Amino acid sequence: MKLITKNDWMSSRAWIDLDNADIQRYLAKVSDNLDYDLEQKLRDWQTRGVVIFERVVDRSLIDALLNDVEYLRRNHRDFELSAEIKGTQKDIATFTDEELDSDGVKFNSIHSISRAAGRLSLTATVTEFLRHVFGSPACALQSLTFYRGSQQPAHVDYPYVRCQTQLAHLAASWIPLEDIDPDAGPLAYYPGSHRPDISGFFDWGRGSILLEQDSVRTPIEFSRYLEGRVESAGIEPVVFLPKRGDVLIWHGNLIHEGTPINNPALTRKSYVTHYTSLSAYPKEHRRDDGRGLALNGGYAYDYPWLNAARKRLPSAV
Repeated sequence: MKLITKNDWMSSRAWIDLDNADIQRYLAKVSDNLDYDLEQKLRDWQTRGVVIFERVVDRSLIDALLNDVEYLRRNHRDFELSAEIKGTQKDIATFTDEELDSDGVKFNSIHSISRAAGRLSLTATVTEFLRHVFGSPACALQSLTFYRGSQQPAHVDYPYVRCQTQLAHLAASWIPLEDIDPDAGPLAYYPGSHRPDISGFFDWGRGSILLEQDSVRTPIEFSRYLEGRVESAGIEPVVFLPKRGDVLIWHGNLIHEGTPINNPALTRKSYVTHYTSLSAYPKEHRRDDGRGLALNGGYAYDYPWLNAARKRLPSAV
């Protein structure tokens, strides 16, 4: 197995992350008629590693996904879907009802069985913006659906989400499925921490920057390392308290975390999609039998290793 080092990440950066990135020159070639200031958003991405769009997500799709999630929670033993609880992956059909309701539960790639989720992943503003970031159409790699706050410690995504052929071609969107209460364990992020001089490159062992089965260091050590980096840089976390219909898009190297849940009775229903560029999406992960989704200039392929006849959720979209 090839050792992936910081040189691999640096050499695979998108144009906007390069030291000589010229946004004005890029914009001179763009003819898109957008209802937001693309230049400002690209500069925010370049300097902060995060952009926020308000009231751009179709609320009828949010309702449809919420209905799918509730149907899945009631009938989870009937579905083929991977889920995670506190770092452990297992089939959702094996979850107890108590486990389903706990914090730290994520449904993995629900967009593979929910039409509503797939369409949310390809929200027009998100795919349009990421096409400019990547210089290539956006392609959904995976999705995560949360019912409660994750309380996940500080981390960046690429050591875990890394099947793309260009490692640094990675971004994520975070869509609240309800207005987020400050006591529900909201998302927090560290603006500007996506820059390699801030985040550095954590050595999981032998110079590898990815978590592997034989890594000698742990995710908790990784979190402590990142906390030290932002403390040294004097970067304070920003707590994200969005309204339903908003979306946050972050860089694949942005440090972020789930804050503590102060009121266990509160939910924090949210939907995350990780993206790469179409040019970096691995060809072996594409099922080209018409079961994927092409929408708003973006793509969400159905995974070829999943059973094509598996049961799907009754999205009303």
